[in-house]
Amino acid sequence: MNAPKGTHESTTCPGCGAVLPGSPWPGTTKYNASAECAEAAGELLGFEVQHAARLGYLHQLRIDAYGAQHVDPAAPRIGPVFALNGLYMFLERGSGNLDVRTAHGIMANSYDDWPRLVPPARVGELTAYDVLTAGGVDEVESALLEWAREVWGSWPDADRDTIRELTVRLVPERWFKR
Repeated sequence: MNAPKGTHESTTCPGCGAVLPGSPWPGTTKYNASAECAEAAGELLGFEVQHAARLGYLHQLRIDAYGAQHVDPAAPRIGPVFALNGLYMFLERGSGNLDVRTAHGIMANSYDDWPRLVPPARVGELTAYDVLTAGGVDEVESALLEWAREVWGSWPDADRDTIRELTVRLVPERWFKR
């Protein structure tokens, strides 16, 4: 991500706190994110697609780490629940992309009283921009995994326990790898 020529202003993302060079990117986001952070997340997706054979297994994890780090307080309550569910299933249960997306579908069709989860003041130190700029494929893979672990670990124990309980109650065991 390059700052436009002649622009020296920077912005701070309200979700992750990343301070990024100003950008003319006109994008809007469903997340609590600056346009510059959303642009970095899009570029990270592009890098993932370029290296899909190696990074494809982290696709849903990337989405969920970003979503859990950029919770919009005004968004539907299901968003942070699903983001944290994906982090839980990957990091603690060993479930992959398809398992997590299937779990989201099962949960959405069988439950609707989602808890209101309020993110902590700081949701991990690493950001999508840090992952994007980590280096080559090996470094990006390692950074993405560390980012997801940080985001998951930064949420309060009570919220993570709520996600564990909801997931185990609503999702059949066959969607868990361990």
